[in-house]
Amino acid sequence: MYRSITVTALAAVLAFAAIPAYAEVTDGTQKAASQAHQGQGIVNKIDLDAGKVNITHEAIKSLKWPKMTMDFNVEDKSALAGVKSGMKVDFELAKFGSGYRITRIAPVK
Repeated sequence: MYRSITVTALAAVLAFAAIPAYAEVTDGTQKAASQAHQGQGIVNKIDLDAGKVNITHEAIKSLKWPKMTMDFNVEDKSALAGVKSGMKVDFELAKFGSGYRITRIAPVK
């Protein structure tokens, strides 16, 4: 009986420990649950309808990512309005679920 109570208590603690990892917004989308990561790169392609951008970015030290070319979803499609292919941009990434999304993007001044 003691073992059963211990196992149940441990399972409850582990389940509740995972709750803060994701915060739900009233519209059902997930908020970022992690720190923001800064990046800089060149925009190769933009898909406004899908809310995606392809960027060849410099190394992102906080993520231990080398320089590479990647497709990113953006948190807000309207952020892509001032961005064009070939443009050098500063951007911010945050973890959403199992991947990363751009939460801010702007041309380098």
